[in-house]
Amino acid sequence: MTNLKSTTTLASSPAPILPPKSKTKRKLKVIVIGPNGGGVRKTKTALVIGSVATAAGLVVIYVCADRGIGSLSASLKEGGPNRVELLPDEETGNYADTLIALADDADADVIIIDLGANEMLNSKSRRTVRAALRQMSALGHDTFAVLSLIPGKVGLEDDATNFARQISKEADVILALHSRDEGGDLSKFDELMGDYATITVSTDQLGILGMITAAGVTPFDWCAAPVKGFELAAAWTAHNLMQLAQQSAMIELARGDLAVPVLSSLAQDRPVSFYTGRNNKWQVTNECLTADAREIVTQRALMSLAPAADDASVVIAARAFIAAASEARAAHKAARLAV
Repeated sequence: MTNLKSTTTLASSPAPILPPKSKTKRKLKVIVIGPNGGGVRKTKTALVIGSVATAAGLVVIYVCADRGIGSLSASLKEGGPNRVELLPDEETGNYADTLIALADDADADVIIIDLGANEMLNSKSRRTVRAALRQMSALGHDTFAVLSLIPGKVGLEDDATNFARQISKEADVILALHSRDEGGDLSKFDELMGDYATITVSTDQLGILGMITAAGVTPFDWCAAPVKGFELAAAWTAHNLMQLAQQSAMIELARGDLAVPVLSSLAQDRPVSFYTGRNNKWQVTNECLTADAREIVTQRALMSLAPAADDASVVIAARAFIAAASEARAAHKAARLAV
């Protein structure tokens, strides 16, 4: 298992310089992640939004309303670089005071509240959060509700519609769309997309997600200080975050415009844009990604030559492809044995 210490000490290059924080009076951004159902990537949505905000130079506090497996508090390990608080068990009507005190103590700019799964919108935790949103908005702070949406989840359309309708009284609603880059069908959310702003979240492969989760950090933390031998995987993750940061709703939500230069510097050495099926740790080592990139480039060269080239050119390209494929398989085998 990757330990937390390794992710903060084995950076391949110095950590990026973040933009200076504003000295003006603090105006908080309070972001609630919903809706109700489990398994809709709420925690991932919270972590990527927090990653962009951190890259923008903002200080983030995470609040977890779910103590179960896969929750935000389980993903970000205690004692790590990110501050994680638990939503109180008892209903309270003045939780806004607690949030403001937490922000003052940590000099924070953004508070992200990851709601628990399988609770009704009017449960005690929801009532606590909704009251806090009303109070924070009245005090002039920015309040958002981000709904994490995935294809194929039974009942999610109704759940999200109900959640958006009710919480829009306290917060601006933004939809976080997952799996679009994998061809996921999100058409059942077309009506919601017509009503609210959206952000599209790239799919990070399971091999990388497992390493980030084991480290107990956010994707940005992992990109800024990747484990030795996985710098290319970290660069690809930074590239995905940069694509997220450039979206207009993300600029409003977490100052993504300030994050882009930092994420761009981390993404400079990313592999070619072909990156699917990486489900094991050994598949995301530098050796494997480099070998795969070489094979892909050669294969594309072969395909471009084949329609119009003479026989000799095709033979040369074919031999190059065979050599690259052989090299890729050898690198895969060596990396798998080494990890």
